[in-house]
Amino acid sequence: MDSPTLGLAETEKALADLERINRWTLGLMAARRSLREHLVVGGRRQTLLDIGTGSGQVSAVLARDSLRRGVALRVIGLDYKLCHLVIGRRSGHQQLRVVASAEQLPFRTGAVDWAISNLFFHHFDKSKNSTILAEMRRACRRAALIVDLRQSVMARLLARFLLPLLGAGRVAFHDGKLSADQAWPLERIQELADAQETSVLRKRFPLRFSLVMRPTSFDIASEESRVSPTA
Repeated sequence: MDSPTLGLAETEKALADLERINRWTLGLMAARRSLREHLVVGGRRQTLLDIGTGSGQVSAVLARDSLRRGVALRVIGLDYKLCHLVIGRRSGHQQLRVVASAEQLPFRTGAVDWAISNLFFHHFDKSKNSTILAEMRRACRRAALIVDLRQSVMARLLARFLLPLLGAGRVAFHDGKLSADQAWPLERIQELADAQETSVLRKRFPLRFSLVMRPTSFDIASEESRVSPTA
């Protein structure tokens, strides 16, 4: 789906395929659990920045899931391809939409509560991911969350044999295989996490990992203590 020659109709079909595959393979479970474990219930509405948002399915599911727990999320979807955001608007997923690069987020420090990416990390090498992770940590107030595939033989086999059974078209099938092939092993992810500091890496079902990182320079605890003084 990153190809500049891909037409709007093919892109729309691929994103629809991806939404269906996520539903049938429980592909959003890891993202839901990662955010759920760190949500702060109560208080003001919180802001979620979804990096590489695509159609916006992931952040829409997270917003609904959070609302059931009493947390209202204001979603900002960021993608460098305008057509993804146009298709997301047609899909009816509610979010503010921003065209920008994840390597240079157009937000001030601590502008959002949460910055999350889902199945985005594996598209980049170590250098670019280091830059993206640093930008996510800079922009968030509470935590940056990365959820992606972890390298495994099972992931490669499922991509090759399960995706056609789920009706994946040419683009989604190619993208799924490429994602499984480009998935990072946990050891490499841990090395990158160690360089970022204040991070927690966990295995997630199915065949995924989550990396949760605290912000670089925004002390949310101090701010909340000033806003809500003790009795």
